[in-house]
Amino acid sequence: MKTGTILILCSLGAAPLHAQSEESLRQFFEGRSVVVRIDMPASSSGVDVYPERERPLDMGKHASRIRESGVAVREGERITVTKVKVKDDLIEFQLGEGGFNTFRNGSGSVSVPSVAKSNREKDLEREIKREDDPDRKRRMQRELDDLREDREREEARNRAVAEAANEVRREKDRERALAMGSRFNVRFEKRVPPQALTPDGLMRALANYVDFPGGPRPPERAEDLRYERTDRPADLPELRKGMSREEVESLLGNPEREDVHREAGLRSVVAVYRRGPDVIDVTFVEDVLVRSEVRPR
Repeated sequence: MKTGTILILCSLGAAPLHAQSEESLRQFFEGRSVVVRIDMPASSSGVDVYPERERPLDMGKHASRIRESGVAVREGERITVTKVKVKDDLIEFQLGEGGFNTFRNGSGSVSVPSVAKSNREKDLEREIKREDDPDRKRRMQRELDDLREDREREEARNRAVAEAANEVRREKDRERALAMGSRFNVRFEKRVPPQALTPDGLMRALANYVDFPGGPRPPERAEDLRYERTDRPADLPELRKGMSREEVESLLGNPEREDVHREAGLRSVVAVYRRGPDVIDVTFVEDVLVRSEVRPR
């Protein structure tokens, strides 16, 4: 790390960079603001980063989590580090409230109350079995059928009411999730290595995904394709990672052509759009934008 960068970090009152413990990470990071370089899912599942792997970020898994939960923290957004927690093979780097957890933060669900058989329905079921007179048995069966239909209608009403209440709860949970931040899960194959237990080491592990004031800068071309940026002409619409295909085509219209293939069980599409003198290549994974590139026609 350059001397200038070290001086900046020390001027912020940082913990010593050689300290190797959860406490040193917490003292250094918690309460500080960072800027994320990718859209982050609105759930406590967060973003998994594997620093020891050739490709630290699984783009397909990331796009799937964005699609399922929406975006809580957008690329370029500044947010506070609220918690750093070290486990055996994992460092949790929590932003905002650390992400929405269904079991911990969810509203729960309204159960459907069952409708018990009336005494008359139970009596009829017993009497029909003993009744020998065909006419009387038919009358009793019609009455029993009516009672059963009444009970089933009441159960259907109860299900409808419960489903409506649960949908309201789910919508409230979705709204809360968008405001509860997210997290990075920095994962290692065995145990967290000592070098990752220093502020400098953790910043380097996340440098492609987080901008730290005064911290290390990411490489000019990261292995993860979502950081291969291009200059966007002023008259072109803004495309953001995590946008749905429907949102993209509301801006660009239908593509001129597209190439479809499957990778690791996920459907990937490279769609080509024309906008004035430019061609825009957009890569979707399961209809979620993961990369866009503008090039001259």
